[in-house]
Amino acid sequence: MRGRPLFILPMPSSIKPANDARTRLSPEDRREQLLRVTSDIIEADGVDMVRIPYVAAAAGVTRPVVYKFFPNRHELIKGVLESFREEFAGRTPDILGDQSGEIASIASVFIDAACDTIEAKGSGGWQLMRSVAPDAEIAVISRDFRGQLVEPWLVPLQELTGVPDAEARALADMFLSGAGEIVQRWIDGEFSREQVATLLSRIILAVLLEFTE
Repeated sequence: MRGRPLFILPMPSSIKPANDARTRLSPEDRREQLLRVTSDIIEADGVDMVRIPYVAAAAGVTRPVVYKFFPNRHELIKGVLESFREEFAGRTPDILGDQSGEIASIASVFIDAACDTIEAKGSGGWQLMRSVAPDAEIAVISRDFRGQLVEPWLVPLQELTGVPDAEARALADMFLSGAGEIVQRWIDGEFSREQVATLLSRIILAVLLEFTE
């Protein structure tokens, strides 16, 4: 009697055969490599395809090496998001700590920081921040990160428009969502960074005109 065929999860498209020669890395560099590999898998194939064997294959290491740094896929995914958030925060110390800047200046710094962070860390953390997180803990980190991105816009928006805090947050969320869509086009190779900055500025100007005329 034949058994039922086994369902085999396809290998992520981002995984290429690893070289036979293993490169020795410091623990810090190895951890960063594993996070970048995981980020690339998320970017190319989605968070559901993050699996320890796949990450090991893409990194050219054994599964025990991955487990040494990340005991499970949850910690890998969380690590990608936290690493992205820390990198972004390091590139935006002024706007994250000072809410008195101008909208145009905040938008410019935001775009530069987002693009620079994606180039440094891959877009996996950006995808996680913008999507439905795979579990509650990662969802909390993602929500906190979005709040961190929204905060610098609030005071300038209230000063320009005179709207209350709740409406200012709604506007800031709108700008963040718009920026997310535009930056994604840059990730996909459709826009240059200059086009991203121009389009976001136009979106912000169009919205503000509705409140300030």
